[in-house]
Amino acid sequence: MGCAHFLQKKYDLTIYEKGSYIGGHTNTVDVVENNDVIPIDTGFIVFNHVTYPNLKRLFEELNVPTKKSSMSFSVQHIPERLEFCGSGLNGLFAQRKNLLSPKFFRLLYNINRFNKEAPRSLENPKYQDDTLEEYIVKEGYHQDLLNYYLIPMSSAVWSTPDNRMLKFPVYVLIRFFLNHGFMGLDTQHQWYTVHGGSREYVKRLTAPIKDRFYLNSKVKYVETEGRKVRITLENGISKLFDKVILATHADTSLKLLKKPTALQKELLKEFEYQKNIATLHTDDVSMPQTKLSWSSWNYRVEKIKEEVRPFTVYWMNSLQNVSQNKNYYVSINDPGTIDRNKIIQEIEYDHPLFSVGSLKAQSRLSELNQEGNLSFCGSYFRNGFHEDALWSAKILSEKLLDRKIWD
Repeated sequence: MGCAHFLQKKYDLTIYEKGSYIGGHTNTVDVVENNDVIPIDTGFIVFNHVTYPNLKRLFEELNVPTKKSSMSFSVQHIPERLEFCGSGLNGLFAQRKNLLSPKFFRLLYNINRFNKEAPRSLENPKYQDDTLEEYIVKEGYHQDLLNYYLIPMSSAVWSTPDNRMLKFPVYVLIRFFLNHGFMGLDTQHQWYTVHGGSREYVKRLTAPIKDRFYLNSKVKYVETEGRKVRITLENGISKLFDKVILATHADTSLKLLKKPTALQKELLKEFEYQKNIATLHTDDVSMPQTKLSWSSWNYRVEKIKEEVRPFTVYWMNSLQNVSQNKNYYVSINDPGTIDRNKIIQEIEYDHPLFSVGSLKAQSRLSELNQEGNLSFCGSYFRNGFHEDALWSAKILSEKLLDRKIWD
């Protein structure tokens, strides 16, 4: 969508979308409540003005209505009977028993130490190849810092399984936490959400070029033919284009290439993705037992049939102020705790799984767009979020237009 917006005046566009709607992870669902229609987001939900500068600029350009949001965070570890949130001392000690718990104070000490010391690691190249697990061991932090804080918070941010977060590049995590104001139990930035749901920015963005989008048009493969690029759809339709942009996940882009070059293989193969199920529902069974701990983001660890099952619950009333009458939630990878009668919709998304290998490949992704008429962009060019996808679209579009998009 970003490339289409930036390039629409210079190029005749054709945009193939395999899904039934425009937007991908920008996906607003309508819920009927007392004859009113409530828009609730299930993918992209919040942004801020500091670390989302391109998205902020785009929203201002399109006159997208926004409103303030809250970005509080809680942790519930059911097997350990531990529960706390980052909203001040009252939230930290929502379970009053923690006031007398040496283990809990040890956790708070380690969190505070990490928040103070970790930013300095960005200046030291020796940490650039370290995973989160390696860093914690190397720096002598207690394992509880991983189990009860860093893994819950980062797993919620990147929608990544806890075991995969152990292999996450610590350099990326620290840089992201610092830039987003997470180096504390509560975030520093004011967060916002789109009034009326994120579909409102999609409507404005695509309105002038809506006829250029072809929905339910799954691409089978892409191949270069001389100075042209051929796209063949699953339905057999095949067309030649002067230029093609693969604005898809890295693994999807690699699969679509009929004859990928050595460079394309080398870089794109480093990026992995996981399917995650987002469930929109009204069941508060997974929310913290202590009301003081209720937060916008709630990370919960369950033990089901001897298997530890972590998942995240977004409280949409706090994030988007969607209703005064009923609570709505979006759970990511719920292990079966939700009452099926209270489920509104289940949606499958793919989220990136970053590694030290993908971080190294990321530093070279610009090489993919140096020559030829086949280009790449996507959130995997940076941190995996909407701002990163738009940033990559802006950089690529500036190359194709041979000028700056914004001053």
